[in-house]
Amino acid sequence: MRITVIGAGAIGLLAAAKLSSMHQVQLLTRTNVQAELISAKGIRLDGETIHIKAITLDDLYTVQSTDLYIVCTKQYDVKSVWDKLVSHAAAPVVFLQNGMAHTDMLRSAAFDYPIIVGSVEQGALRVDQQSVLHTGKAVIRLANLTGNSAEMLVKHLHDPNFPFLLEKNWHRMLGKKLIANAVINPLTAIYRVKNGELLERPAFCAIAQKLCEEAAEALDFDFAEQWVYVRQIIMATKGNRSSMLKDIEAGRKTEVESISGYVQKHAKRAVPYTDFVYYSILGLTRQQERTSL
Repeated sequence: MRITVIGAGAIGLLAAAKLSSMHQVQLLTRTNVQAELISAKGIRLDGETIHIKAITLDDLYTVQSTDLYIVCTKQYDVKSVWDKLVSHAAAPVVFLQNGMAHTDMLRSAAFDYPIIVGSVEQGALRVDQQSVLHTGKAVIRLANLTGNSAEMLVKHLHDPNFPFLLEKNWHRMLGKKLIANAVINPLTAIYRVKNGELLERPAFCAIAQKLCEEAAEALDFDFAEQWVYVRQIIMATKGNRSSMLKDIEAGRKTEVESISGYVQKHAKRAVPYTDFVYYSILGLTRQQERTSL
């Protein structure tokens, strides 16, 4: 397949490098500097160099023909990418983001090609603009948001070394992960702790349970089932520092709007614990911005 990967963060670099072993892949980056670096020196994946063509997102209009677009940007960049892509795409589009805010936007938009959403369970760490480490080997799950292309795509994309799995229910697939993110990400970022400490400290665990309860009710999930799942994720990643914690420490914008903000938007009653972590993350982010000035 001819695949255009949009976004050169950790997941974008990983996906482009892995898929290029079986497909013709082109990578779209935010800056000319990164595009030129990758085009000249390739992507470094776990020390191996994979040569691939890269251009900037602003040059999207030059992409003559592709069988698939895969959008790997952060959630807060999806809207700007979609504005460029919506009138240009003539092939299925896969969105691989944390959170669920993009589903509201996409379901209200007008277009005539299939949209597929994904849940990434692979672990990746971007070292620099061209280098990425594959830190956790797992799967990418795909489900139809519109159309019925997901099954075909899974068959074409699946590889034992980089597996794709089909899910029938996009809301359940994304919601399950969002609930875990709504618990783990903001708490670890606020308290500056690794994931495992959320269960090791009773006070943190109590707040985590309340956040899980609010998120599960907002998304119409069973709380007891989701709390078991969240605990499993915390234990499996107990030594990890969440992406939101890393963003706060680096003074970067977080994805709290598409995670905690999504819970707020879809809640049927007051969600005080979610409100607390949402506004706390916004405050910490703005504090970091002020400190850097």
